[in-house]
Amino acid sequence: MEFSIVKFFVLAAWFFCGIALLDKMNSNPAKWNRGDTGGASREFLTLFFGPVFFLLSQQDSSFVNSLKNLFNRGKRTIKYRDITIIDSHGAPMYGTDCDNPAIDKLKDVIILAVAKRASDIFLDPAGERMQLRFRADGSLINIENFTADFGDNVVNAIKVAAGMDITEKRRPQDGSFAAECSGSSVAFRVATVGAFGGEKVAIRLLGSEVGPKTLEDIGFNPEQLHLLKNAVGLSSGMILMCGATGSGKTTTLYALINNIDFSLKNVISIEDPVERVIPHVSQMEVNAKADITFAKLLRNALRQNPDVICLGEIRDEETAQIAVHAAQTGHLIISTVHSNDSVDTLDRLSNLGIPFRSLAATLKVIVNQRLVRRLCEHCRQPLTEIPDRWKEYFSYCRFPADHIYAPCGCPECNGTGYKGRAACFDILVIDASLRAELEKENTSLSQIKTIAEARNAANSLTYHAAYLAASGVTSFEEIDRVTLALDGGIQ
Repeated sequence: MEFSIVKFFVLAAWFFCGIALLDKMNSNPAKWNRGDTGGASREFLTLFFGPVFFLLSQQDSSFVNSLKNLFNRGKRTIKYRDITIIDSHGAPMYGTDCDNPAIDKLKDVIILAVAKRASDIFLDPAGERMQLRFRADGSLINIENFTADFGDNVVNAIKVAAGMDITEKRRPQDGSFAAECSGSSVAFRVATVGAFGGEKVAIRLLGSEVGPKTLEDIGFNPEQLHLLKNAVGLSSGMILMCGATGSGKTTTLYALINNIDFSLKNVISIEDPVERVIPHVSQMEVNAKADITFAKLLRNALRQNPDVICLGEIRDEETAQIAVHAAQTGHLIISTVHSNDSVDTLDRLSNLGIPFRSLAATLKVIVNQRLVRRLCEHCRQPLTEIPDRWKEYFSYCRFPADHIYAPCGCPECNGTGYKGRAACFDILVIDASLRAELEKENTSLSQIKTIAEARNAANSLTYHAAYLAASGVTSFEEIDRVTLALDGGIQ
């Protein structure tokens, strides 16, 4: 009995190998007719697989096609067994039995994007081609080009998964879908817009990390860590995070929320969209199509008796005013603001109609954040001399210069010299001196900035970035990129 089973599997393997070989021969007959078989002689192949060829040649073509389809379905099942695409309604779709090259390519793109730790996927029309690019570690990577027709099919597969109208190719559309890929859950936020030559697609990957980050994982130094843990324990006030798009504000926001004692505090989060599910937190999602805005959800959240309200972003006057009012009436507000630095955050809120006096009464901490690329540890090269513009600063800060490296490039980092990213911070505490300055009737941002810089030198963005360079984590090119101002000075 055992011999029969073994013989069956051997014959089955032999048979399917013959099918695969026949398929290759049919796909490129000229190559096989001239004997170019990649090192294997035609005589050996004829002797070994001859009976299979003979058997297949005697069968009806539909039988051969059925065997090929069975073989291809088996290959597809093995290749895509670790990925499940979930549509915008939460239902699984595009299973392994879905024989469509565009859908297979979509799965390949998702698997590769997760493997390369990409934050964004771009499909851009380029004449008769469509270009696929990833943004990984803040840099764009060219992946491959499709024909325009095949690219349109891939775009349609994405739009169907995201619950979008595939017949509308000119007007901007937004949608989302998700995927279970290699044990991790990844959400995708999709935006399409008509462009010259076709349709442009941008996909943001949300929550692709293996697990949520804690404040310790983010990269705060011990003093900053102690400060923020005390801040999230406050009963009222505002904690704001600022920085450019893609600077990691949302990741830090989730880390702050996870540091709250949920057994003591009722926490409500308002997001656009919800990027990661947090146990014990009531998460609400903005929906512009249904006229569910940040302001409306925030006003409703105040009726739920919350202790802490997390806002994904303060972006308009109404939301800013409600948030400040909530912070003045016994709620802790944690949110993000799009601004360049801590002082610009004050200016941004002032432009949204919040008086400096109200900010003095409610603001507790502003965290300014940037991301720098980490040097690849496999190929980084020691740097023997500090650049002239940094010598004086390193001497002033008493940073050592014996662990400074420069990027090189290797296969491990795709030739970029960098792999992964690290965060650097500028934390501004609204203490008594700043509060007094904000309460003055004739105060100005320049005066506030002078006071902030004088008392925050050891916690500035430049200081933290330079410390990362001195520790061999990043390069001077990277800290120049995130700290140099337009006038050539250091922020």
